[in-house]
Amino acid sequence: MTTRPDPFAPTLPPPPPLILIWILLAVYLLAGLTGHAPWRGDDGRFFGPVLGMVRDGQWLVPHLAGEPLLDFGPLYYWVAATLAATLAATLGTVLPLHDAARLASGLLTAVALLLTADAARRMHGDRAHAPALLLLIASLGLVVHAHETQPMLAVVAAQAITFWGMATAMKHASKGAAIAGLGVGLACLSNGLSALLMTAPLLLLLPSIAHRLIGAITAACVAGLWLVPMALSAPEALATWWTTSLIATTPHAGKFSDIGELFGILGWFVWPIWPIAGWALWRERKHLGRRPWQIICTAAVLALLVTSLTGTLRPASFLPLLLPVALIASAGVTTLRRGAANAFDWFGGMTFAAFALLLWTAWSAMAFNWPPGLSRHLDRVTPAFTLDSLLWPSLLGIALCAGWAWLVATTKRSPYRGAQNSALGMTMLWCLAVILLQPWFDYSKSHDPAVLSLREALKTQPASCISGLGLSPSQMVSLDYRAGIRTHAVADKSCPLLLIGGTEIRDMGEPLWRYERGGGNRREVLSLYARTED
Repeated sequence: MTTRPDPFAPTLPPPPPLILIWILLAVYLLAGLTGHAPWRGDDGRFFGPVLGMVRDGQWLVPHLAGEPLLDFGPLYYWVAATLAATLAATLGTVLPLHDAARLASGLLTAVALLLTADAARRMHGDRAHAPALLLLIASLGLVVHAHETQPMLAVVAAQAITFWGMATAMKHASKGAAIAGLGVGLACLSNGLSALLMTAPLLLLLPSIAHRLIGAITAACVAGLWLVPMALSAPEALATWWTTSLIATTPHAGKFSDIGELFGILGWFVWPIWPIAGWALWRERKHLGRRPWQIICTAAVLALLVTSLTGTLRPASFLPLLLPVALIASAGVTTLRRGAANAFDWFGGMTFAAFALLLWTAWSAMAFNWPPGLSRHLDRVTPAFTLDSLLWPSLLGIALCAGWAWLVATTKRSPYRGAQNSALGMTMLWCLAVILLQPWFDYSKSHDPAVLSLREALKTQPASCISGLGLSPSQMVSLDYRAGIRTHAVADKSCPLLLIGGTEIRDMGEPLWRYERGGGNRREVLSLYARTED
């Protein structure tokens, strides 16, 4: 069942060819996905459980550097570890383990985008397919997280499967109910109760009680593939996971301690989808009682409530908002008034051109020390960084920008033009950032130099074990991955050495080894001390 037909639909030009959209999607997903070490933050932290599965066989309970990590379910780690074990074994010389694992992000993002686009087609008609996919590519909130090791992408993929199943159920109820149940079960394996709250209630919108039972039984069977073995083999870990899920889904006032920051994240993260979604809701306001709109609006409200009331105030937590808002907006792209459509197209082009100019300015500051103010700032943050090559990045960057400008200028006027040019602009901007700035990001965000330096220092300071204090999760993963070091708790005084991240401890004397690099919020300090007996 589709929404109210547009009387002007027969005069609309066809959407962009699917083959071109798929090529755009492939370029968008693959650029920058590999070719760098695990970075500090989520990229390094969530590589830890993948490493534990591949090296230590800890497939049932995710571990980080030997300790259980149950913030998320195992689904993302299973996909990443399977890819890492398979591809690294066959392509290990050209595709390191961490790069092979990060391909899971590209795979899950592709599943999410393609199934969401097909769900839009089933709910709104053929003309909603391309806009849904293009708007998601153009969104500001997706691009960075789609290229890092990020378990929230498994939640988004599970959402997409659920939406696709609900859309399929409008014509093939039993098949759609089973698919939707599969998505709900996978959501549970992705992020526990939080993901269930965003997907499971949708099963109540299936056509009949029998179909709801099909969906619920399928979801329970899929979730049980992990929960039952956990209950039998690791009940303590299951209890920890359940407690963690309960805490993560408990609404708390802390999310509103900075209401401006919350709305700020919501505003830019879902841009440019939410203004078009608002127009679509207004235009279809008299038809929101129809089943497609019931499904989509319920999904959007659930995602908004869960992401706004629970969890931490960090951008990755808002990823589940993108798909339902894009499903809403996909019905509004081809119905925008001519002035609004032109404004959308013009604003998108000018915005991406401005951001591209900023990237070139940053690269110029690193390459030619101009502008001097920005150059001095970069020197303070990464004082020893220099670009290895200037010619090829500049030539590729110029060719990329020229190609983007030509595509934008030659795109025929149509209701799809704004979404198409926005997706092209985001892809251009991301590829340009990879070409020009990835060496700088790799230098400033990689723990490898510090860990490799420590590994060399330990050759002259052998120890049975090392205690750790103030180390970030991504540092612990890098120590385990690159040097085979798993630090013990600081209370373990049997370890003769103590590795401290951050500030020094003066009463311990001079460090045996010290590493310091960067400045500002990118400053990294590690110190190794010999522990004295009390």
